Amino acid sequence: MKSNHFFKSKFFLIQVGIALGITIVLVWITLSGLKWYTHHGEKLTVPNLYGRSLEEAEQKIDEENLRFTVYDSIYNPKYAPGTVLDQRPLAGAIVKRNRNLFLTINAHQPEQVRFPNLVDNSFRQAYELLITNGFKIGRLEYSKSQFFNLVLYPKHKGDSIGAGTMIDKGATIDLVLGRGNTFGVLAPNLMGKSNAQAKEKIILSNLNIGKVEFDESIVSHSDSLNAKVFKQYPSYNEDRKIRPGNNIDIWLTRDTLKLQQADSLLQQRLSKVLY
Repeated sequence: MKSNHFFKSKFFLIQVGIALGITIVLVWITLSGLKWYTHHGEKLTVPNLYGRSLEEAEQKIDEENLRFTVYDSIYNPKYAPGTVLDQRPLAGAIVKRNRNLFLTINAHQPEQVRFPNLVDNSFRQAYELLITNGFKIGRLEYSKSQFFNLVLYPKHKGDSIGAGTMIDKGATIDLVLGRGNTFGVLAPNLMGKSNAQAKEKIILSNLNIGKVEFDESIVSHSDSLNAKVFKQYPSYNEDRKIRPGNNIDIWLTRDTLKLQQADSLLQQRLSKVLY
């Protein structure tokens, strides 16, 4: 009886109220602290740093309350040393304050690497070796040979290049391949692919990259990175083969309506072929 009386007493109710009030205050302080620490609800737009010098980029990043790390450096003779050539996240992305941006800058001079042996390898093996060693794939040329896609010899700036030669990393390498007895290859379906994805698929289909055009929706470097293929020539057709080494032209856009219409037309054309 006495204990029941105690739990109903004014003193007990006051103590419970004080404890409840302290708990509410502590929870509020904790949540407010978390919001401050994580910058909850705060949104910043990542600036476009492409083409700026590292000093200009650093100043802009500091003004926007962001941070940066130089993640990589590559050499491009078109730009001054220290120029920002890539950034992650891309310009326009929404981030929180103090987000770290990863920058790729232009090196002062190209790094040189020893050229691998490609002769008598298959094209796919040569492709992997070139990409792994930091080279770019240039033109594919086909010459008389009984073995299709066998590497006869690689070329750089028009001259053949031998294994072991020291060459700039990032250099563009052309490949002379065996024609074999092939009757042709299929043009790949590039619809909806990015520029980089389309180029890779063209090369791996034993074809060459032709004209690359961007429509009026592309106004910045960031736009070009996010553009998708809405047209190609020759078009994808499972019933028609083209000669290895032929060009494929592509047109890119960021216009989602164009992409939807192009995909719809492709599906209609393919359904007519199938049925």
